[in-house]
Amino acid sequence: MTAIPQNAAEDNFTLEAPGRYNYLAAIRQAVLDVCARAGIAQERAAQLEMAVDEACSNIIEHSYGGEKGTQRLAEPDALRVHVIRTRERIVVEIFDRGTGFNFDATPGVAPDNYIDERRRRGLGMYIIRCFVDDVSYERGTPQGNCLRLTKLL
Repeated sequence: MTAIPQNAAEDNFTLEAPGRYNYLAAIRQAVLDVCARAGIAQERAAQLEMAVDEACSNIIEHSYGGEKGTQRLAEPDALRVHVIRTRERIVVEIFDRGTGFNFDATPGVAPDNYIDERRRRGLGMYIIRCFVDDVSYERGTPQGNCLRLTKLL
């Protein structure tokens, strides 16, 4: 992953929240606020918001075992969301301390297959990949696992 130089950022902040579903609204709102300041179209802002929400929800469910999971971290910053806005893009980096996963081997279920197979779950990775312009994942960085979502302006 390539870091964005700090001097290139027009908007740059980090939000730390417990890895619980009831904190997702605050994370979503923070993303929407940055999108509004950037003047991004409402539909594109909603796409980034939904991708971030899906990513955080997946971390809570799969890395931390959900609301009542046995893998819950004791640290108050179980989710760290770093938002960077430059003139060209908004980058959302989501850090967690879970076990991580093989990102490249998790393509997500396409909507046609989802309906044909009568699935009730599994669209998250598809949504994430389709709703942002670039997505990358790095497991085991010094700050934790990092999912980086980029939306071009």
